[in-house]
Amino acid sequence: MIKLLKNMGRREVFMAVLCALLVLGQVYFDLTLPDYMTDLTMMLNTAGSETSDILNIGLKMLGCTLASAALAIGCGYLSAKTASGLSYTVREKLFNHVMDMGSEEMQDFSIPSLITRTTNDITQIQMIVSMGLQMIIKS
Repeated sequence: MIKLLKNMGRREVFMAVLCALLVLGQVYFDLTLPDYMTDLTMMLNTAGSETSDILNIGLKMLGCTLASAALAIGCGYLSAKTASGLSYTVREKLFNHVMDMGSEEMQDFSIPSLITRTTNDITQIQMIVSMGLQMIIKS
């Protein structure tokens, strides 16, 4: 897998790093929600709490949720662009490699095998990179 990831260009690496930062921001906002929930519960159990204070905490919780959702959308977009850029490069290199083969080497491979390699296998790599940028970093 590392050999495949070496095919990433500067643009894809930059987008992957940016996606990792967006995931870290998303995790931060997701982890601050329980703190606000604790404050809200304490305020509800305390006599004499003002409605404006409760509403203020609720708005902060809503803001954290919206920020987390916006970061998740941005990371999803960047991870898809990164994975598609990588798969484009790998497909291009594989195509050029097949075209450079001689007729003797071409006899060793069947056409269905080459089609599978250029479509199914590279699409699976694309999905691993796309989901990996979102899920593995978050976990």
